[in-house]
Order: sequence, then C-alpha cells, then structure tokens
Amino acid sequence: MISSVGGSNAPGLATALMKEKTAMQDVAVAVVKKGQDIERAQGESALKLIDSATGAASPGRIDVHA
Repeated sequence: MISSVGGSNAPGLATALMKEKTAMQDVAVAVVKKGQDIERAQGESALKLIDSATGAASPGRIDVHA
C-alpha cells in the first residue's frame, strides 16, 4: 500500500506546492502594498489638514486656541 503512494508524481506535487506558496506570497505582498498606499493617503490628508490649520494662524504656527 505504501508503494502505491510512491514517487512517480512527486515532481508534479512539488511544483504544485511551490506554485501555491508563490501565489500566497504574491497575495501577502499585495496586501502590504495596499496598506502602504492607505498609510500614504492618510499621511497626505493629515498634512493637508495641518496646512489648512496653519493658514488661520500666523505663518508656521498652528492656532491652538481656535
């Protein structure tokens, strides 16, 4: 019974497992890149908010009493 599980299809199985692992890594990289895009957009929004707040105060300062 063990001999029927033998190695005639082992290279195909190894290739399939490597392709699956590569696909999973590609998904992980895509998720990280999306997270970086979101962080970048939030940072840009924060800078715009800070810039708009400094426009009401004296140049280079944020009006904390508004």
